[in-house]
Amino acid sequence: MSTSHPISDITRAHYDQFLKINTEFVHWLAPLDAARLDYILERATYAKQIDEAQAVLIGYPHDVDYPDHENITWLHKNLETFFYIDRIIIDAQAQGKGYGRRLYEDIADFARTRGYPYIACEVNTVPNNPTSHDFHLAMGFTPLGEEIY
Repeated sequence: MSTSHPISDITRAHYDQFLKINTEFVHWLAPLDAARLDYILERATYAKQIDEAQAVLIGYPHDVDYPDHENITWLHKNLETFFYIDRIIIDAQAQGKGYGRRLYEDIADFARTRGYPYIACEVNTVPNNPTSHDFHLAMGFTPLGEEIY
């Protein structure tokens, strides 16, 4: 796995690439435009990218001011304190380079050093995303429950 591309902050210079890959995988993600990306980045405590946004990850603490976020609302019913991975996207051209694993290891360190005992995320079952399920299980995640919106 190459680490020649450092993990760094998402900036406006990454918006076009970020929005492109979000659109590419929109069947598993909420649609985004630049205004909505601004909204989520303003709330994010963790917003990192690798290789000019070939891979991106955004996360929030459990107490983020994001009242309309259904997944965070659901998690509040099941966990007291957690750090939430809102979205991870790896460009199709960059998959298999270990970027997802690197970002997950980085966010785990970030959350742990800030005292969050759990890292939580949502993985689609409708439509199903078996690659994501396999990745999360390999990273040590265990299912907490299921919700259909």
